[in-house]
Amino acid sequence: MEPAPADMLIIEDQVPMRGALRDHLQSAYPAATIFEAADGASALELCRQHAFRLVLTDIGLPDIHGINLIPQIKALQAATAIIVVSMHADPAYLDWARVAGAAAYVTKDKVYRDLLPAVSHVLGAAQKRPRS
Repeated sequence: MEPAPADMLIIEDQVPMRGALRDHLQSAYPAATIFEAADGASALELCRQHAFRLVLTDIGLPDIHGINLIPQIKALQAATAIIVVSMHADPAYLDWARVAGAAAYVTKDKVYRDLLPAVSHVLGAAQKRPRS
C-alpha cells in the first residue's frame, strides 16, 4: 500500500516549539498539510502512512536522537527533504546531520530568520531533481 501524499511533518517533543514551527510554516505555506509527532516512533509511523515533501526534526527526542532518525526516514522516503531544527549550534552537529542525509540545519535561536529560506531552498532543490 502506497503512503498517502502529504506536505510536511514536524518532529518536536516540546509542544510550544512544535506549535511555533507549525504556525510559522503554515503562515508561509497556507495550503500545506502539516503533521506533527512528539517522538521518533510516532514520526516513523506517520512516514509509513504519508509521503512527506519535507520533514523538520529536532535532535533531542525522548526515544531517539533526531540525527539517528534521519536515515530511518530516508529509508522509507528517499525523496523527502529533511531539515534539522535544533538548539545545538556546534558545527559537529551540522556535519553529522548532513552525513545522515539532512538537507539543511537551522538553530532554534535563528528559526524565524533562517527556517523559511531553508525550506524554500530545499523544496526548490527537490523539485529540480529528475524523477525516476
